[in-house]
Amino acid sequence: MYILVRIHNMPQNNNMTVSNILIVISIFFTALTFFFPNIYIFGMNNYFLSEWNYPLWFLQMFTSQFLHGWVLHLLMNSIFIYYFWNILELIIGQRKMILFFIFNSIFLGLFLTFMWAGNTVWISWFALAILTYYTIQLYSVKNPEYTGWLTAIALNILIGLSPGISFLGHLGGMIFWVIFWCINRYLLNWQK
Repeated sequence: MYILVRIHNMPQNNNMTVSNILIVISIFFTALTFFFPNIYIFGMNNYFLSEWNYPLWFLQMFTSQFLHGWVLHLLMNSIFIYYFWNILELIIGQRKMILFFIFNSIFLGLFLTFMWAGNTVWISWFALAILTYYTIQLYSVKNPEYTGWLTAIALNILIGLSPGISFLGHLGGMIFWVIFWCINRYLLNWQK
């Protein structure tokens, strides 16, 4: 209820939100994989790092965000991002959303480079990151609804344990959001 009340009191934005732009970019890159499957080399993996190609390895941290393994993966993530991340963007503002995306992409890229040897494609970390944000925010204002969000986090972690799903990608998104929330709350206290 806390989040819905905050949203109700905010001015509505147009459709050119950061969240919607991320969805469109994801659809574009994932569609390209049907014609050029070699694009999956730009998922997060150690290939370019092992070839000492640091610029492409750094680029992977961002390109891997927009690739999806299958159409249902893209559809589920897009629906989740469209609904929940547009809400979050209204709450924290576009500037923080852009900063969060950039820093989280780098954090997850480094995290997966050194913790996982496989190829990872995602934007799924958004799901666990947003659930973590809402839970921490509700808990910080002593709203008992946070317990329901804890259940949603547990379910998302269980999904991350499924075969073919990057548990570390989901976990990394959650860890980074806690770090980002704490920095914002206790050190910077940025305004929209």
